[in-house]
This record gives sequence, structure tokens and C-alpha cells, in this order.
Amino acid sequence: MRNFMEKVKEKKVFIIIGAVVVVLLALYLCLSVFFQNHFYIRSSVNGVKASFASAKTVKKRIEKKSKDYELTIIDESNDKSYTIPGEALDLETSLDHNEIESILEEQNGFAWPYYLFHKKDYVSEKVVTFNESGLKSEVEKLAPVTAKNVTETQNATYSFNGSEFVIKEEVYGNNINIDDMMKVLDLKVSCLEEEVYLEGDKCYVQPTVKSDSKKLKKLVDALNECMAISISYTVGSQTEEVSKTELAGWLSADENMEVSFNDEAMSAYVSSMASKYNTFGKAKTLKTTWGSEVTVPGGTYGWKIDEEGEIAQLKEEILAGKDVSRDFVYKYTANSHDGNDYGNSYVEVNLTAQHLYLYVDGNCVLETDFVSGNIGKGNGTHTGAYFIMYCEKDATLRGDNYESHVSYWMPFHGNEGLHDATWRSSFGGQIYKTSGSHGCVNLPSSAAGTMFSYVSAGFPVLVYELPGTENYKYEEAAAANVINAINQIGAVTTNSGDLINNARALYDSLTEMQKPFVSNYDVLLQAEASYNQIKADEAAAAAEKAAKEAEEESKDKDDDSKKDTSDKSDSED
Repeated sequence: MRNFMEKVKEKKVFIIIGAVVVVLLALYLCLSVFFQNHFYIRSSVNGVKASFASAKTVKKRIEKKSKDYELTIIDESNDKSYTIPGEALDLETSLDHNEIESILEEQNGFAWPYYLFHKKDYVSEKVVTFNESGLKSEVEKLAPVTAKNVTETQNATYSFNGSEFVIKEEVYGNNINIDDMMKVLDLKVSCLEEEVYLEGDKCYVQPTVKSDSKKLKKLVDALNECMAISISYTVGSQTEEVSKTELAGWLSADENMEVSFNDEAMSAYVSSMASKYNTFGKAKTLKTTWGSEVTVPGGTYGWKIDEEGEIAQLKEEILAGKDVSRDFVYKYTANSHDGNDYGNSYVEVNLTAQHLYLYVDGNCVLETDFVSGNIGKGNGTHTGAYFIMYCEKDATLRGDNYESHVSYWMPFHGNEGLHDATWRSSFGGQIYKTSGSHGCVNLPSSAAGTMFSYVSAGFPVLVYELPGTENYKYEEAAAANVINAINQIGAVTTNSGDLINNARALYDSLTEMQKPFVSNYDVLLQAEASYNQIKADEAAAAAEKAAKEAEEESKDKDDDSKKDTSDKSDSED
């Protein structure tokens, strides 16, 4: 019996549930049919309420609302409003066509339950038309649009407060972007909405980045991670510390809110360090082996910071969060940051003396005469501070009109370099003035070999001129023979002719550069004058003697003639 009663109850429940389902289904079907010809609940057409309304009803509502339409623009900041009448917009509603019916026909009546909870707003450009250019013209005249003293909208961003980066909140300004505002107004007029709030309807320029932005927060965290590192440079005995403020000025962000760099600020800092520490191209002071101090013109030797390379390495280290403790990245390096940059290992080349010295760790390990560029042909070796570019054995040097094999080649300035010159039998002196090289420093073979064993790429070469250190050893040697020949003349006699002529011949054989070194040339001139006077006196005496003899001979002839005349007269008698 109990089981029977339970079965009856279950049957009643099923019947009730079934009845409810049938009722709901019938209600659903009825409303579905209804919404085939009526707009959904919570719907609108061009801003006019259309809930449960037919197309005809909606038409009437639109027509009613469009009459005497005015658009009022409200500026909340100063509680002012500006009205634009419908006539100024050439506002019209086109209700003679079937546009609203077309909208309704597209509506799916069976979907009505969804729109119990969701709004449906239909907007058709065919229902409400207006002169958009006329609206824009009216808006451009409004005080909020033409105002000059406005607050510019600003995105939320980051700033450095002296110790770390923080988020700087966005600023909501009252500056208007006319094109963005027109998009808002076009929709408002199309929907026959009568009021527009500049701030509420977001007609003002809106910030695109706000302080709650996750990307902005992530960026600030990344910037502060970069700020956590320390940067210092050790340059010789000096240290350069990069301050937090300086570092902060190097950091920025790209369009994707990723850490980026202020290249201009970084370049300015590295350039200032280059101005402070670069010695490349600058004149050098050298205490010469001769004892005096000279200024060697700037050349290619010295420190030069590689600005692009330094900035690139800095960026890499900052992004990696690595502390920086090092020297700068250099394009050219030198021996020392303190004192003279060439240190105490260098080649000292005195063009005036045609003599060089090789110093290694402060010790002179080589000195030798040389022959430099021929200044008579415009090939003089350039003065300046240079460095050995590379060292090569058994090289062939080629020029416009020459080709020379050398065993040791150590270029330091373009095509100018140190090398052996086996074709020369002598070095030093004044050879270079008329028979010098094409610009190289020619060395004796043994000296070139010694030089090659000590120097390497980067070794400093200091080339200078030092008036007063001229070397005239060959000129003096040649002049010594003439000086000796003149000294052998001694007291001038009638027999001094050969000695004088020999001295004169030796002097005339000297070059114009050697002749000034004949210190007793005046003695030769005096000897020649004395000898010539002796010869002149002898000639005069001989002439006088000959004249007397001729006179005596003539007198004797006269006496003989008179005697012959007298004898003839006696005979005739």
C-alpha cells in the first residue's frame, strides 16, 4: 500500500512538472511570436526606447523626439552649457521607408530570453540624418574648443625622485581633440540624445596610460632594478663614479614600455670622459736624450675612448644588472694613464741629428744613426707621436717608382716606417737632405734587427726636430783633408805652387754643404795671393833684367856701328 501511494505521488510530481514545462514552452512560443513583430525588452532604435514596441510605434516616438531637437553641450568644469539647434544641423528623420521594419525583421524572436538581461541598441544612419560638416563648424566655435589656457591631458608615467623611480599619476585635462569629440557628437545626434557632457562623455583627450597600468608598474620595477647597480671607472690613478642621478638620466622607456636608454644623455657623459682622458692626437712633451725638452706634435698615438663601443657595453651591463668596475672601452690605447701616455718604453727619433734611441722600461737598449726622408724632393719624414702598426719580416716595399726588399719592416705612419737599408753604406749626417728616403727611417741592418726584437704593434714612436743637434760628421771628415792640405803649404815660396794647387783642387771637389767646414780657407786664399805676388814679382824682375840686357845689347851694337864707320873713313883717306 505504501509503495502504491509513493507511486501516485511521483506520478503527480511528473504531471505538475510536465504541466509547468508545457506552460513555459507555450509562454516562450507566444513571446517568440510576439517578438517577431515587436522589439526586445531593453532595446532602443537611434536612442528612442523600443521595448515591446512595434515598428509603427517606434516611428512615432522617433518623429516626436526629433521635433524641436536641440543639442546641448555642457562644460562641467565651469558649469556652462552651449546649445546647437537642430536647424543648424539640417537634422532630418527618414521614416517613409521601411528601415525600421527592416531592423525588426532581422530580429530573431526566439532569442528574446537573452535580451531580458542584455541591452540591444539599434543605430541606423538612414533613420536620422544631419549635416556633419555643419555640426563640426558649430562645435569649432565653442569656447571650450577655442580656449588657449587649457590643462593638457597627460598619461601616467614615471619619474625619478632622487633615489628611485616612482609612478607619476595621469592628468585629466580639458584639452579637446576635435576629431575625437566629433565621434561622440555624431553618435549622440544620431541617437537624438539632447545632452552631451564634455567630461562625462569623455570629449576631452583621455589618458591612454593610467597609474594602475600593469605595464607601467612592471616598467618602474625594471628601471629600479637597473638603478640597483653601481658604475665606476678606474683610469690610471683616478676614479670616476657615476651618480644615481646621472644613471637615472640614461634610462627611459620605449613605446612598448620596455627599458630603453637616453642615447643623447649617455653620449654626453661618455664624450665628457673622452674630453678628460683622451690623449690621441694631442702633442706630447718629451725630455730628450740630448737633455732639452721638446714638444712632439700630435699624431696617432694616445688614448682614445671608443664612444659607441663604450655606450653599447654599458647598455648591455645595465640591462644584465651587473655592477660596472673597469676602465673605458678604447679605440686606441697607450702605455700609461699617468704622466706621459707613452710611458718609459718608446723609440725617440731626432730628425735634426739623424739619430734615434730605443728605450725599454726606461733603459736605452739601442742608439743608431739613420737616414730619413729626402727633404730636397719633398719627402721629409713627418714629425709626430705615432705607434708601430705591425711588424713584418722579409717585406717588399713598393712605391710609384721603386720596389725594395727589406728584412725588417715596422711601419708607424702611413707608408713611413723603420726598416733596414742594405743598399746604403753610410747613415746619419746630412745625407737625408739630398739623398734621403721616400719618407721611411732607414737603419743599418744590425740596428733594424735589434729594433725588431724589442718592438711590437702599438709601441710608441716619437719623431721630432731639435735645432742645434745637427750632425755634420761626413762634411767635417771631408773638410778635414782640405784643412790638412792647406796646413801643409806653410810659408809661401816660389816652390809652393804644387801644394797650393793641390789644396785648391781638394777644396773645389767638396760639395757646397762641405765647404763651410773648411776652417782655414782664408789661409788658402792668402797663400794663393802671396804665391801669385811672388810669381808676379819674379816675372817683373825677369822682365826688368831682360830690358836691361836688351838695352846693353843695343848700346853695344851702336858702339860697333860707330867703329865700323870710323874705320871706313880712314881707309878712304
